[in-house]
Amino acid sequence: MSTESTSSQFEDIREKFGRFRILIVGRANAGKTTILQKICNTTESPEIFDGKGNKIDPSQLEGSTERGNHNIENELIFRSNNKFIFHDSQGFEAGSEDEFVRTKKFIAERAKTTRLKERLHAIWYCIPMDKIDRAIQQSEEMFFGKCDSNNVPVVVLFTKFDALRVNAQVKLAPADQQLALKERQSKIQPLVEEIFNGADAWGRLSKMTYPPKSSVRLESLYYGFLDAHCVMPFTNMLDIHKANQGCNILIENTALVLNDEALQMLFVSTQETNIALCVKYAARR
Repeated sequence: MSTESTSSQFEDIREKFGRFRILIVGRANAGKTTILQKICNTTESPEIFDGKGNKIDPSQLEGSTERGNHNIENELIFRSNNKFIFHDSQGFEAGSEDEFVRTKKFIAERAKTTRLKERLHAIWYCIPMDKIDRAIQQSEEMFFGKCDSNNVPVVVLFTKFDALRVNAQVKLAPADQQLALKERQSKIQPLVEEIFNGADAWGRLSKMTYPPKSSVRLESLYYGFLDAHCVMPFTNMLDIHKANQGCNILIENTALVLNDEALQMLFVSTQETNIALCVKYAARR
């Protein structure tokens, strides 16, 4: 399929569905902003619009943002890639029933709206791994136990995964701690897997009433790695800072769980600089 034909297909789909809309959920300091910036290839903050398309002065939100509060109806759009619209839910710290009800209502309405350009297409749920013994809290039990996403696929993003390397380092045998960096890392990785699997975070989520479709593991804040586990699992550990390889894993992972080919194309078309990825999904139609 030619690049010109592919571009025409993408334009037709964008005309019908508008921009790709993602709800990102997670506790404060889960790394949500960093993820969105990486996906949109920017270090800038997003522009914020209310539900009617009116631009909001960020200074009006500073107080509530610092407290981890967000109006889920607000649209976050990055100038570097305006083909995405993001919505932010603060998560449900301390079992916040009000925020949970707002999020559940938002998902239900946006999943079924007949106004296609306002429809929600995917949910990214961020769970930080820096306190792995408390990774699955009441907020996760509420969301995956009581929130029907109405066929909107949910991808879990295990963020701050590099924290497990610190835990693994402590478990190294004294002799292994004296090894060169590359050799030491080869000893650490199996311990990271052991710690993660021992916590059984993915297993617990998978057994809940409304389980996620897939998961991605991010170590982007320091080590720059990203891995994914989904219905078609990836085994690579890729550097998120090199040619957006890590972002491609997250993009492909999300595209795989979308239940509509047109939405898959709409989603990958947000990565306009990655022609190969766009053509790959266009060829599947």
